[in-house]
Amino acid sequence: MEPIRYGGDVVVVTGAGRGIGRAHALDIAGRGARLVVNDVDGDAADSVVAEIEAAGGIAAASHESVTTPDGGAAIIATAVDRYGTVDAVVNNAAIVRSGYLEDLTADDIDSVLDVAVRGAFFVTQPAWRIMKAKGYGRVVFTSSGTGMFGHQGAANYAAAKAALYGLAKALAFEGAERGIRVNVLLPLAYTAIGADQPIPDYARYRAVHIPAGTDVDAPERATPAMNAHVVAYLASRACAVNGEAIDVCRGRYGRLFVGVTDGWLPADAVTVDAEAIGDHLDEIRDLTGFTVPTSYYDEMAGVTRRLRDLD
Repeated sequence: MEPIRYGGDVVVVTGAGRGIGRAHALDIAGRGARLVVNDVDGDAADSVVAEIEAAGGIAAASHESVTTPDGGAAIIATAVDRYGTVDAVVNNAAIVRSGYLEDLTADDIDSVLDVAVRGAFFVTQPAWRIMKAKGYGRVVFTSSGTGMFGHQGAANYAAAKAALYGLAKALAFEGAERGIRVNVLLPLAYTAIGADQPIPDYARYRAVHIPAGTDVDAPERATPAMNAHVVAYLASRACAVNGEAIDVCRGRYGRLFVGVTDGWLPADAVTVDAEAIGDHLDEIRDLTGFTVPTSYYDEMAGVTRRLRDLD
């Protein structure tokens, strides 16, 4: 395809002071976007801005927290005040508070949900109003394999990241008629986000489940830049997909989707009981045939077509 250029489009990246967010900001700025680099670590945000400017790019720092409506509004106001508009938002901000379910405190739960989920709402909402008014926008949410596939010691983080997938699907439908495309990144990289919050029993479970003798842990297979390539596409005008999720894992880029099996569709649903569910469980769970609905309505339409065949 043609080289992706942003042509001065205005992009907001949250949690962009280091790690994956920094990689997003540098890649997008290098393609001609005007950036708002948001991070509550002001020094880190300022450093990334300086790095972008030193390379000839355009960027402004935002130090506000995503966790309040006022903070989210202020982040988008920085874009509007500095550049006059906002064209894309990359919701990357997140924190980790690892621990088994029985050990998580209320703050462990609330703080993770506040940054990832509430933050995504509070930053996207004011930007959405601008995008809707002008009939164009791009939004990228950051989910995680932890949220969509799961593992031990991260129930709070998994819940937050899975919620963002649902939020993206809802907004993809809302935005489709308004020129706004909404997609999801599931990144994987060696960063400092969880350095002081190690996943409990990680080494034990990894040894059981991951084959030995491969280079899957090679540093070059888990760099922040590998994830930034995806976002540089999804946040651009070249993006041709909506409501989709791209999963990055050790150098593999794949589409993550939620599907539903053909399942069991009885002609007389009124007579179904718990025992019938047990009797037909293999048919319900059979993966031989499945669909990937693009919306709630798409799922219902598929069942409606099958019901007509039963008549």
